[in-house]
Amino acid sequence: MPQYVRSGYFFSPGMTPRAVLYVIAIIFSQYIQISVIRLLWSITASLVGPEIDQAAALLIEKPYLLNQLPYTFAVIVETLRLYPAASSTRQGEPGLDIISPDGRSCPTDGLLIWSNHFAIHRNEEFWQRPDEFLPQRWLAGKDDDLYNADKGAWRSFEHGPRNCIGQELAILELKPSLAITLRKFNVNSTYNKYNKIRARKSPKTVDGDRAYQILFGAAHPNEGFPCKVSLRT
Repeated sequence: MPQYVRSGYFFSPGMTPRAVLYVIAIIFSQYIQISVIRLLWSITASLVGPEIDQAAALLIEKPYLLNQLPYTFAVIVETLRLYPAASSTRQGEPGLDIISPDGRSCPTDGLLIWSNHFAIHRNEEFWQRPDEFLPQRWLAGKDDDLYNADKGAWRSFEHGPRNCIGQELAILELKPSLAITLRKFNVNSTYNKYNKIRARKSPKTVDGDRAYQILFGAAHPNEGFPCKVSLRT
């Protein structure tokens, strides 16, 4: 089973597997309080019961239960905020100018415009404490400092007319994947061992992050996130 999880989730090219990977990497990293893990486990257990092996069957029988996981959803979208799976581009056109914050007009004719989601998602203009993993920001009310009034600032599936038509499917896949995987397995990165084997000389971290993103067509975790997967006891 660990081998299946490793090959099925961690090395698949799709967006959903990468999102699952980053959720796991964040949750099991040293930077996240154990309270996040415990809360996810307790919420899922209260919904699908304490028997881990029966969770999948119950979710198949009663798929509406997935709509009763608001904190799990918050963890997913917060992960995609910090680690967007991709950015997007637009073709410039004559007469279409981008106005910079200081009022300059930037023509786009003949240019390819790149919407950098990573930068937008960590911009202090839109987010409080943008570099912190705070799922509670997605459950915050309007009076909370973490509340984000600009809904266009989260662009993991793009926004507006170009919004990804597969967004609902991706979230639907992520919820049961986390509900089952996080209760059944422990995942620990093995970057230290991997670096020794590879005699790595390039940067080991970016802003303290071992699983930082690299662009390879789309965004992927550094070195594919070498890890050890074990059954929870």
